[in-house]
Amino acid sequence: MTKSIFSALATLTPSAEWNIEGEDYATIQWLSPNIPQPTLEEIQAEIVRLEAQFSIDDCKRKAKKLLADTDWAEMPSVTDVTLTPHLLNVAEFAAYRAAIRGFVISPVASPCFPTVPTAQWSS
Repeated sequence: MTKSIFSALATLTPSAEWNIEGEDYATIQWLSPNIPQPTLEEIQAEIVRLEAQFSIDDCKRKAKKLLADTDWAEMPSVTDVTLTPHLLNVAEFAAYRAAIRGFVISPVASPCFPTVPTAQWSS
């Protein structure tokens, strides 16, 4: 997702009023005389920061979804070996979920998510 001057201005000066035409810094019409207008350099730095933060937030969002998609693999009715059928590769799912949980706890900008195991059932 590409962040814009609009997004940068909104986070740098949340209570300021301004107008802008398109994405051109030169077209900013600053309407808040008591709040200093950010420089072009400040806005560019904020856009870079927002894009990096979006990537990190996206990693965390995807990791939470991947965990939710495999929550079933930890249910007692699936893991109990006295029940038939039961999941045979519980350890693979536990390792997968541990790796994914790591991205929820410490998200990164460019994650390499592991492949979800294929469920193997007893008969």
